[in-house]
Amino acid sequence: MTHRITLIPITPDNETDCIKLSPREDQMNLVASNADSLIHATKELTSKPFGIYDDQTMVGFILFDQEIYHDGYYWILRFMIDARHQGKGYGQLAILEVINQLRNREDCVQIRVSHIPCNTAANRLYKKCGFVETGEFEDNGDIILRYDAPIPSSVR
Repeated sequence: MTHRITLIPITPDNETDCIKLSPREDQMNLVASNADSLIHATKELTSKPFGIYDDQTMVGFILFDQEIYHDGYYWILRFMIDARHQGKGYGQLAILEVINQLRNREDCVQIRVSHIPCNTAANRLYKKCGFVETGEFEDNGDIILRYDAPIPSSVR
């Protein structure tokens, strides 16, 4: 079965659906809760939270930059797929959709994402989507990966 996803902004109308999403029990220590991520989103002025939808069903959550962050990169800050919807390809489709939305922006030369070292499933997923490890780490020890966006012709 082929899925198509859409990213829909989190608003008061769908916020409760977002908060109800949860990873598997064994993944709880790998990602922040969506409630925490929505609070985090209010402090990240460059980013915006989105529900990941398959038709009318929210299957996941993603928070990513809508404008370049002060370090010169676009970041995917938070990402999760609900336990009931894992293993269906939604994660890869969502990451590829974010890449498609960002890579052709005039100021986008690189998209970055990080994950805790023991989250090998996230590492595989990001690499499958074209990310590579930078060799850098966040202050908290998270591994940083990058996706090199094509340089728009107007910048060359």
